[in-house]
Amino acid sequence: MPQVILSLLLLCACALAAPTQHQHQHQQQQQQQQQSPSSSASPSQRATDLVYTPITSVTDATRYTSKNPGVELLALNKVKHAKGNIVFSAGERITGDKLLVNSYDDESFTTTVDIEVEMTYSSSSGTGVTLTSIEIYVDTSADDADAYFINGGIGKSKASILLACNQTRTFSYEAFFYGY
Repeated sequence: MPQVILSLLLLCACALAAPTQHQHQHQQQQQQQQQSPSSSASPSQRATDLVYTPITSVTDATRYTSKNPGVELLALNKVKHAKGNIVFSAGERITGDKLLVNSYDDESFTTTVDIEVEMTYSSSSGTGVTLTSIEIYVDTSADDADAYFINGGIGKSKASILLACNQTRTFSYEAFFYGY
């Protein structure tokens, strides 16, 4: 009998010490709100040198190329893997370069939509940074996506990139910018 009572007391103590599922979910939501950027359409900043827009649904009238008709788009190299997995790249890693910044974002939609993301890397110090390589890993429910330089690029201290995907329900990317 004393062993049963001891076991019950131990179980009660564990239950009281552990947070409830509701408290745990509430703590997770608070942490996500503190870590996640605003969901408005204005650019956000995850790292001091990378400014990006949220993954945004677009129409023909709101596309970047419609708003900037004279823009010159320079496509990044594209390698398709399994359906929806695409790697975009420019430049190559060299001895002495390092990861300058990386960024991740994802979004899901209830219907298929066309989306765009704009991101710009520019050194906050403004001196001495040269981009050597950019890699962007995309996962989408669509069959294809595109990535373009819209300003700057490899060998420069600034790069602006446009990611675009048509007819997708899900879209996620992780971008890596390397330089010295």
